[in-house]
Amino acid sequence: MKIKKQYIKSSVLLILAVITFSCSDDYLEVVPKGSLIASKVSDYDRLLDDPALNTLSNALIPMGDEVAAVEPFFSNTDIRNQRLFRWDDEIYNAGQTPDELTNLNAVYTYNKVIAEVMNATEGTDAQKRALLAEAKIGRATSYFALINYYGKPYNAATAATDLGYPIITQSDITLTNFTRNTVEEVYDFILSDITEAIPDLPVVLYKRNRASKIIGEALLGKVLMFKGEFTEASNHLQSAIDLMSSSNLPVELYNYNDTFSDEGAFMPINFFFGPTYPIPKDNKEIIYDKASNNIWAFIQNEIVIKPETAQLYNSSDFRLNFFTNMQAFGFEPVYTKGMLRRYGPFNNQIGVTIPDLILLSIEAKARLGSQESAVADLESFRANRMPVDDASIPADVAADQDKLVKYIFEERIREFSVCGYRWLDMRRLSVDAKYSNLVNYTHDVYDEEGNLIKSHQLKPERLVLRFGQKVKAQNPNLIDNP
Repeated sequence: MKIKKQYIKSSVLLILAVITFSCSDDYLEVVPKGSLIASKVSDYDRLLDDPALNTLSNALIPMGDEVAAVEPFFSNTDIRNQRLFRWDDEIYNAGQTPDELTNLNAVYTYNKVIAEVMNATEGTDAQKRALLAEAKIGRATSYFALINYYGKPYNAATAATDLGYPIITQSDITLTNFTRNTVEEVYDFILSDITEAIPDLPVVLYKRNRASKIIGEALLGKVLMFKGEFTEASNHLQSAIDLMSSSNLPVELYNYNDTFSDEGAFMPINFFFGPTYPIPKDNKEIIYDKASNNIWAFIQNEIVIKPETAQLYNSSDFRLNFFTNMQAFGFEPVYTKGMLRRYGPFNNQIGVTIPDLILLSIEAKARLGSQESAVADLESFRANRMPVDDASIPADVAADQDKLVKYIFEERIREFSVCGYRWLDMRRLSVDAKYSNLVNYTHDVYDEEGNLIKSHQLKPERLVLRFGQKVKAQNPNLIDNP
């Protein structure tokens, strides 16, 4: 089968250039766009509304074990993307700054608000404390991303000595030559920010890009899940679910039986761009808007769900509407063996979303032995993604804790394929003595006929990214990952 090359219009590339967040050339010397001269409470409030705070790297997407690569697209894509998929030691060239360090822009702003807002003018003490709390949640979110890029997965036995990420609490761009804190120290820092923030966070969710108590509880539960502290995690995740009813904004799990009906909100499905999916500010499933630009759901063709992933879906699963067997802007099927390219949404949410919140809660219940409750919640979740008659859990799975946990992780793959979540799940599963076998450490590359032509193996060392030559040269005391 011949693959027809499609020319992408220059206007499409221009759009990408405009919306893609660019990273500064100087590591740890980044000043977010716009003036940072603030004195009034309203100034600090506007700082927290900066859209740049919501942009994260898309590096997680091609590293998950749910995906495969297809030629000739793979050989012709950006070298960074090839290296991420191959789990190479070096992702960036010598003179490049990693895209993943864009989180430092947010850290700088959050540190500024944290250090200064309590001395701001023209505001009440309660307003100041609320902004301080929001900034701490934002900083915790940024550090949770950074530790998952550069620190080993949390392992209670080694976290006190495993190298993590430098803890930066000052908004001083002249500081250089940082050293790394341990994974344990970074997690303690994240948890401290969250727990200190929760009492002063707004009770109601009033903007999807701003923090509230529901976000604080959800984020706390998620971080504890990554530490393996499932009892406490379950309590906080349930608290977040309970708080959903207090939101000023519509917050709910979409029922795809309705949204993909003839007159549904996600219809019609555009031939090139996929379902008519809501933008973040209108998306009812978004609790905390932190996103990356998913080029593999728009114009890139090399990353697809692998055959084994495609087989996880029932034919009636409405989530298949987010996939196609055609290349971007193409008119003929090009993918074989059941492999599918994601198309839409281009905005890839990796902050706090309702699907992730619910599935983490279900996982915690299953791990703690509350199987009946976990099964009921999971069937309820699935009934929003497919016809109710197809949403039931097989009896043998419902009766066996280990099978149920495995099924929940498969459900996470069905929900989040080609969205970056799987890489984070792989990391925490890799140090899970009971469920490490649920990770596939192989990436396959197929030719246009569906023949396997190359396989890449994930080494334990590459569960973390390296800082690279440029960052290391600017910070001699910063020990790089092996």
